[in-house]
Amino acid sequence: MQYSAYTPRVQETQGRRDRKKSDTRDALRIAALRLALEHGYDNVTIEAITEAADVSVRTFFNYFDSKEDAVLGLGYDGGAGVADALAGRPAGEAPVVALRAAFLEMAANLAERQPLWGQRMALVRANPQLLPRLISSFAAFERRIAEGIAARTGCDVETDLYPSVVAAAAAGAMRVAMAQCRFRADEVTLTEFLSSAFDVLVRGLTPPEASTKTGPTTC
Repeated sequence: MQYSAYTPRVQETQGRRDRKKSDTRDALRIAALRLALEHGYDNVTIEAITEAADVSVRTFFNYFDSKEDAVLGLGYDGGAGVADALAGRPAGEAPVVALRAAFLEMAANLAERQPLWGQRMALVRANPQLLPRLISSFAAFERRIAEGIAARTGCDVETDLYPSVVAAAAAGAMRVAMAQCRFRADEVTLTEFLSSAFDVLVRGLTPPEASTKTGPTTC
């Protein structure tokens, strides 16, 4: 009885700690991006970021390996989140259908960060030296998804094309949905764009009939 009474308190404490960590990470990301946009990426220091976020330099390195990662908003392994959601889908579900559901689970979080994503992309265009790190994060994201697909299908992620091709297609659908949402966010939500983008994949890339188009334009 003592254990069952104690467990909720432990879970509540862990929940508070997780929220605090998430808040600190977000504060550092937002401070880093704001300072880079205001003063130029090269003129921003880690010390300035930590001062703006009201944390120590030591705390900064608990969340990010570099100024570059903080400005780009890295540090959260979204691929792991998708892979975990994918593992929880029904075993008989087609891989692309399962991926669609897994991606939609994180759509709300993506929607909240959409304005920051647009600002970061503008910063990358103005500072091409950030592009290699961004590309490497995309590659790591796709790798996580490919590993999840491989585990689900019994494929070898190293030697079979299927997991990597599906992962690349899914990640591409997400990027297209986010890009489209930047221009039509007042008309269609990111969740709707993402759902429609995955519908294209679920159909096997078959062109839609003009008379059956619904939601965001798919062709």
